[in-house]
Amino acid sequence: MYALKQALAAMRSNWVATVATLTTMTLSLTLLASFSLISTNLNVFLADLQNELEMTAFLEDGANHPQLLEVIRAWSEVDARRVVFIGKDEALQGLVSELPALGQAAALVANPLPNAIELRLLDPTLTAVVSQRLQQLPGVQSVLDGAADVELFLAINDSLRVVGSILIVIMLTAALFAITNSIRAAITARQKEIEVMRLVGATQGFIRAPFLVEGLLLGLFSAIITSAIVLPSYLYIVDRLRDQLPFVRLVDDMTTLTQIPLLLLALALMVGLVGSTVGVAQHLREEF
Repeated sequence: MYALKQALAAMRSNWVATVATLTTMTLSLTLLASFSLISTNLNVFLADLQNELEMTAFLEDGANHPQLLEVIRAWSEVDARRVVFIGKDEALQGLVSELPALGQAAALVANPLPNAIELRLLDPTLTAVVSQRLQQLPGVQSVLDGAADVELFLAINDSLRVVGSILIVIMLTAALFAITNSIRAAITARQKEIEVMRLVGATQGFIRAPFLVEGLLLGLFSAIITSAIVLPSYLYIVDRLRDQLPFVRLVDDMTTLTQIPLLLLALALMVGLVGSTVGVAQHLREEF
């Protein structure tokens, strides 16, 4: 209780440093939480893309489609249950059902559509590899795939992760320095009191405890503020986007979302403890 009271008193007396530290840590944690939510949604989108991405191999006339089906189903990259043969008549019926205006034209001309094999992959990142293998099969005329879209999405995902990681490291480093400087200011303000405590035989742990608790409190408060900002804002954005993007599944599962405040709390406490420990060790010339 003594350490807690002293830590709170130090935060009140050095409120400018306290506000600056809380602001820096809150910005850092907000950035971390934002990229975590973006990454989570991108992973969900990639999983949905995996379930929905289809490739179509258009066949030449006279191609041995039973043999092709057997070969393709044996590939480890392909979901064998999702490899199906689509005859040209079936493909035409499906096209007419989707575009009824083509019904008259289809009745007047010969069916121009080729036979095809539709398949789905277990991993969408292998789209380009499987597409190249399909094109090399005898009897395959051409391949329709979403390789370009998948590569673009993966490139954006990887770029966001790299940029996000760099920014998070920079911001957390800034938060660490902010806490260290705040602890140094608190130690400077209590320098005479610390000297008296040493003279009367106070242990190093007793002297250090209020400053370590202050670092933990700064981390705790910043995590609470960040959670109070990020989660309601995210849920509001999801609610607004749900009507605009009905075909995109956005993460709104509270079981998943409640993990973010816990992770923020653990990270903030760790940064607060490390920052206060460094500040105490440097300013009091103690080994930690």
